[in-house]
Amino acid sequence: MVIQMKRLIYQNLLEWKKNTNKKPLMVYGARQVGKSYILEEFCKNEYDNYVMIDLKKQETYKILFESKKDFENIFEEFKLRLSNEIDIESPNSIIFFDEIQLCPNLIAYLKYFCEDHNNINIICAGSLLGTMLSREEVFVPTGKVWELTMYPMNFEEFLIALNKEAYVTKIRNCYTKNQKMGE
Repeated sequence: MVIQMKRLIYQNLLEWKKNTNKKPLMVYGARQVGKSYILEEFCKNEYDNYVMIDLKKQETYKILFESKKDFENIFEEFKLRLSNEIDIESPNSIIFFDEIQLCPNLIAYLKYFCEDHNNINIICAGSLLGTMLSREEVFVPTGKVWELTMYPMNFEEFLIALNKEAYVTKIRNCYTKNQKMGE
């Protein structure tokens, strides 16, 4: 039996996509809560083209963003590297940076994506990102990124994953009416 994870955070991702004041999206959360899974599903389902850059596996991007070049030079080289895979400036394309905690400069550069290249759809995820940001001197471009926190699957999501949505409705109705559910 294959379980398709439906996460409630998906609705927040759709709201981010609809927003006309596009800022890069950073998704925080503990390890193994499904950030990469749900963000990749979102990219596949909601955009015609996407590229996932795992900074743990694709170190050349990490090296690029950690170089001492100015942002515009880094951006031009970044665009060139992706030119065969995706038109990053298309509204139907999105870039997904996974494991962004491994590249603090990229976190800081999100400001420039927001201010100078806000036509590019960017989402980022990282494990223990909040912990890393509070312990190290990392510049987080406050106000220049849309931030979401993803938590482990809750009971409602668990029931949905098991195709038991009727129970979700029943529980809500009983709760609203302050009634027992019965046996």
